[in-house]
Amino acid sequence: MRTRLQTVFSICCLFLLSLFLMGAYAPQARSQELRIETDVYEGDEQESKSHNVTLFESGTVYDFVEKPARITVFRPPTQSRPGQFILLDTETQRRTEVSTDRIEGLMDKLSIWAAKHKDPMLQFSAKPEFEETYDEQSGVLTLKHPMWDYAVATIPAENIERLASYREFADWYSRLSTMLDGTLPPGPRLKLNAALEKHEVMPVEIRRTIKSASTQLRATHLFSWRLSREDHARLEAAREQLTRFEKVKNKDFLAERVERNVVRGQSE
Repeated sequence: MRTRLQTVFSICCLFLLSLFLMGAYAPQARSQELRIETDVYEGDEQESKSHNVTLFESGTVYDFVEKPARITVFRPPTQSRPGQFILLDTETQRRTEVSTDRIEGLMDKLSIWAAKHKDPMLQFSAKPEFEETYDEQSGVLTLKHPMWDYAVATIPAENIERLASYREFADWYSRLSTMLDGTLPPGPRLKLNAALEKHEVMPVEIRRTIKSASTQLRATHLFSWRLSREDHARLEAAREQLTRFEKVKNKDFLAERVERNVVRGQSE
């Protein structure tokens, strides 16, 4: 039986899909490098449900997801041009590009729609307000609401510029994930990212509890302030794929991705 939260996710997915389809190594200074290894678990499970490695280098971010294998490249916006995500499908050797302007427009429409929806969870996600506490001695940051909690173990950021880069990527990646996966509006995660930057800390473990859901999600982050030789080789391979993969329209790229996910789900 579908839970209420699953129903809400489905509503968001349909709404975003309709909006989306209508819109039809030269190494730099070490201070620009950052490596984050992330595992996501359900509750206290020992086996992660997803694993990805995120590499910051020369002003560009490369996110490598293990299963299904895919690469996301993020180029931040500047004063003269919008930012850009490039999605690479290593199975089909195809890529597509999405501007941050388009993502922002979709998120604005989603938030307006969700704020007017009768479902309390959608309303909250559109305009979340948390009770925030931060313990400097333990490094524990909490954001509490009757429907949604974050409990975060943190470490001090070694470099404020890299913290700002992390926050910018995390914000845009949350918006992109909402657009692609049809999840709730990203407001709660954006609030958490802002709190992390305010306290000048990086998250090593995030526990997110949605009160109406039956499980808790736990994400662990391992930070390294330099890239390894293997990381640089991985970046070189990704840059080669950027030039070689066929560029396709968003709708064609996403339709193929959805179809493969359905096939995988039926075979599991």
